[in-house]
Order: sequence, then structure tokens, then C-alpha cells
Amino acid sequence: MGVARELTDSVRKMQAVGRRRGLRRSREARARFWHATILSSFFIAAVGASLFLGAVIVVGALRGNDSSGELTADGRTGRIARSLRDGTLCHYIVFDNKTAQAVEDRIGRCDEGKPKPKQDRPPAFSWGGR
Repeated sequence: MGVARELTDSVRKMQAVGRRRGLRRSREARARFWHATILSSFFIAAVGASLFLGAVIVVGALRGNDSSGELTADGRTGRIARSLRDGTLCHYIVFDNKTAQAVEDRIGRCDEGKPKPKQDRPPAFSWGGR
């Protein structure tokens, strides 16, 4: 009887070891599943948010399409004057500050945008011609 008892005890121990191994494997599988779920949901949220923001920006740009007559209506323009190689002519570019569209692009004299120098003494009226 001792031999049968030892065999049954060893079988029970092997079954207990097998159960613990199976339980550990199922816990590891569950942990891997939740890890993969959390990681993939993070990437899905990041990609979804970037797609949503991109769509909002594109729709906003399409809705805010201004015609060229409305570009300077609010007075938000910028001007760039760049002198050409000869030094007397300049390339003038006027652009809308909001949309960066060129409103005016021309070449003119460089001194046309500068203020005229003031005279030292304003001319005075004299009766006698002095």
C-alpha cells in the first residue's frame, strides 16, 4: 500500500504543478493582452487626434479663403522693399499679413518710399521781396 500511496501523492503533486503552471500562463497571457490593448489604444488616440486637428485646419483654411479685394480691407499688409543691383531701382512686394498672398509686386525707384527731407527754415512771406 505504501507504493500506491506514494504514486498517488506524486500524481497529485504533478497535477498541482501543472495547474499552477497553467494559472501562471493564463495570467501572463492576460497581462500581455492588456499591455497590447493599452499600447494600441494610445497610438490610435494619437493618430486620431492628429487626423482630427488636420481636418479642422484644412476646413478652416478652405472656409477662410478670401478674395483679393478683401485682402487689404482690414489693413493688415506688409511691405518689402529690396534694392536691385543698380542701386536706384527697388523691388517692392506688398503682401497680406494674414494669408501671405502677394497683393502688389512691382519695381520702382528706391527713393519713392522715403520721406522728403525738410527744409531748415520754412519760407517766410516778405512784402518787399527780400
